[in-house]
Amino acid sequence: MEDELRETLARLHTELRGGKHLDADARALLEHIARDIEQLLHGEEREPAALEALARRLREAIDHFEETHPALTAAVNRVADALAHLGI
Repeated sequence: MEDELRETLARLHTELRGGKHLDADARALLEHIARDIEQLLHGEEREPAALEALARRLREAIDHFEETHPALTAAVNRVADALAHLGI
């Protein structure tokens, strides 16, 4: 499952690089999520409060991008699914 999460995170980074129409707040939100996931994959920030904050930011990103950036929404959904499969 961690391999799947790493692949999904790589796709999220690809979407970020290609997201020319992202506003600064949206880009910052996604970059923060990506950093949090990378820390999680390296064994950092596995405290319940940090995991809940990550889940909240994922939900915010999905809500924010649902209509305007369907590819980003799909990438964030894949990240959320991969985290759920890891029990996070």
